[in-house]
Amino acid sequence: MAGERKRYYRPRASLTFNMAPMIDIVFLLIIFFVLVGTFASAEHIRMDLPGPDQSQAQNQKISDRAIINIQLINPDDSQSPVVFSIGPNPPEPLEMIDQRLAANKTAFPDLKVIIRADKRVRYADVRSVMEIVADNNIEMMNIAALLGPHAPAN
Repeated sequence: MAGERKRYYRPRASLTFNMAPMIDIVFLLIIFFVLVGTFASAEHIRMDLPGPDQSQAQNQKISDRAIINIQLINPDDSQSPVVFSIGPNPPEPLEMIDQRLAANKTAFPDLKVIIRADKRVRYADVRSVMEIVADNNIEMMNIAALLGPHAPAN
C-alpha cells in the first residue's frame, strides 16, 4: 500500500441556528413599543372645555364688508358684456348695487368693499364700480387680482 494515499475526511459542519441575535432584536422591539405606547397615551390629556353658555368667543362680523364681483357673461369672449353681483347673489345692474351699498353703509359706517374682477374685464367697468364706492363715501376699498402668467417684459 505504498502508493495508496491516506484520505482525510472533513467533518461536516452542523447546521445550528444561533438564537442570541434574534432574542436581542425581539427585546429591542418590545422596549420600543412599550415606550411609544407610553408616549402616545400621554398625548391624550383630559380637558374640561367651556360650554357654549360660558364661551367668550366673539362672532366675526361678516356683514361689515361687501364683495363685489365683476365678470364677463361669456368668459370666452373678451368683448362680452359684464355682470355685477354682491357676494354670491345673482347678477344685478349697477344702480341696484349702488342702492345696496348705500343701505349697507348706513347700517355699518365702517363698511369695507372688496372688488373682484375677472382679468379680462375692461378697466372702464372696474372704474364704474370704484366710482359707486366713492360716491357712497366708503373709505376702505380693496381690489382683488388674480396672479397669473404674465407676458415677458421686453
